[in-house]
Amino acid sequence: MIDRYFYLIWTGLFFLIWLALFLHRKDLRKEMLFMGGLFGIGGILSQYVYLIDWWKPITIIGTLIGFEDFFIGVFIGGIAAVVYEEVYHKKERRKCKNFLLRNVIITGVLIGCCFFGSFFLLNLNSFYSSVLAFTIPTFFILSKRKDLIKDSFVSGILMLLIGVAVYFILFLVTPDYFHKFWYLRDG
Repeated sequence: MIDRYFYLIWTGLFFLIWLALFLHRKDLRKEMLFMGGLFGIGGILSQYVYLIDWWKPITIIGTLIGFEDFFIGVFIGGIAAVVYEEVYHKKERRKCKNFLLRNVIITGVLIGCCFFGSFFLLNLNSFYSSVLAFTIPTFFILSKRKDLIKDSFVSGILMLLIGVAVYFILFLVTPDYFHKFWYLRDG
């Protein structure tokens, strides 16, 4: 019975962290919603690929693509966008909207091309396609904005710690979830 709710529980754990940040940092809400929305859309689009060779979660409504795919993207993206500012008590930096929107669109297209291109054209596993899709734009952005290197590194470490904590809690609730939902090779 817990299997049916596994993905929802996983999404809910990230929601609790997201909600705490959202309620605590009113100045970061727009960034959380904007970046979360982008990651939510990415969560749905990438799920079509992940279902092929990565995992097979059970959604609460029993469909291949569920609302969990969108919301886990919203929550992880929202957390990742502001976790550095929260931990280091930084204020949101004001950005030029036209500059930001243009760069977000360019970065999103680059991520999508790298992800889907490396999966469908180069026949890479979806995990490696994901790593490639996020690594190339990250290095490109950091080459142009060296002031973001520390922020990006610390945000990555913080998200890793949050992810490990969430996975540990999931392991306590459903110890065999890796074997039930991910495509694993025997041996």
